[in-house]
Amino acid sequence: MNLKEIQETLNTFGQGVVDKAKKNLAAKGKGGGALSKSIRFRINKKSDMLVVNFYMTDYGTFQDKGVKGAGGEIKSGKHKGQWGGRRHFITWEGKRKDSPYKFGSGRSSGSIYKGIESFVKRKGISSSKISAKGLTHAIVKVLWIKGFHGISFFQNALSVGLQTLPTELLESIETDIINSLTKK
Repeated sequence: MNLKEIQETLNTFGQGVVDKAKKNLAAKGKGGGALSKSIRFRINKKSDMLVVNFYMTDYGTFQDKGVKGAGGEIKSGKHKGQWGGRRHFITWEGKRKDSPYKFGSGRSSGSIYKGIESFVKRKGISSSKISAKGLTHAIVKVLWIKGFHGISFFQNALSVGLQTLPTELLESIETDIINSLTKK
């Protein structure tokens, strides 16, 4: 394959992954929002290599891979009971893995309260019995204790996209990886 063919193949691959990730989000009822709009790709040239980079808002990574809860007891309501907080996602290789994220780890740049309160107000789910702020605190407490499983929307899209790459390109990538490992 020549460079132009490789670039065209990588563009098709990147756009396919982005499109599939957005479709996966929509299928999970989470499409059309800021997360979906933030998903994009770019092909960058680094020395003698082409690199496909994918971008999305930080929130997307948490949705994709889930977030572990702190564990504990929820005393009433739909989620009543003891919770261990362990959460998982399915990798692009089809393997089940524990989420690398947990509430309170300091790896998030935003406040969960702002995001949840914005969601509550946008969906209009507060009532005369409980304010938006009160509902926000209740939702955050449940999330904090239980965590949430990843929906693997991007992992799945990447897996499907990799299956569409031509064999000769995959063999070339494999050779490049082996060569780069032996050089270092």
